[in-house]
Amino acid sequence: MTKINGGATLWARQTTDSDIFYKKPHVWFKIWFYLINQAKHKDNKQFRRGSCFMKYEWIMEKTKAKKSEVDHCIRWLKSATMITTAKATRGFIVKVNKYDPFQSLENYKSDTKSDSKSDLKAKQKRNKSETKATLLYKNDNNGINGKNDKNGERRDSVKHHTILREQIINYLNTETGKHYLLTTSLTIKLIKARLKEGYSLDDFKKVIDVKIEEWKGRFTKDGKNMEDWLRPQTLFGNKFESYLNQNNRINDPNRFDFIDEEEKLIE
Repeated sequence: MTKINGGATLWARQTTDSDIFYKKPHVWFKIWFYLINQAKHKDNKQFRRGSCFMKYEWIMEKTKAKKSEVDHCIRWLKSATMITTAKATRGFIVKVNKYDPFQSLENYKSDTKSDSKSDLKAKQKRNKSETKATLLYKNDNNGINGKNDKNGERRDSVKHHTILREQIINYLNTETGKHYLLTTSLTIKLIKARLKEGYSLDDFKKVIDVKIEEWKGRFTKDGKNMEDWLRPQTLFGNKFESYLNQNNRINDPNRFDFIDEEEKLIE
């Protein structure tokens, strides 16, 4: 048989049940796949096994990801302790944590029965989660009267909004590295208002992403850190629609952005 050029990397079957494959944006797994493939399989004079030199431009070219997507993914991989990075001239060094155990074939079980049990357990966990989510949207047709139906719908709506609020704040905290609470009254009020207006979870994520691109690492002319505006009362206030529909202009390093008093704090 003809040998395949370029070598190979190993992927555990349990990868499909990992957060980056199952819960995160699709392009994130492409980025993760690319980093694993680029990591050195053997030690050499420059890099240890599981490490490599990397540039954002290379990742963007190979995965077709935007710079913001690469940045968010790298920050999440670091927070999840899947990689560590170090600055380098014209790029950075990536070290894939746990590279050795996952890229050593002898560490994988070949027992079919064990694999089947593992797969079954993962599927049961996933199905349970999906069933729970489905029930939140399912109409209650077993109510005794119309009042019971309305009460059931109201309870489902409250549960649904609570779950969405948790997902929104968790996404904001993950992407910004901050620790906003789910129970802050103003946060609850603003998210509830936007949801009533018909905005979706994806809309909230887009606003967060857009503003991270625009404000991360930037300062106003009077020295104010724009990252301080990456907070619920600014992001989810009455400028939400304009944020959602804006076209980012992040390529000009000399551009300074300003927000008015109404945007800075919405009581």
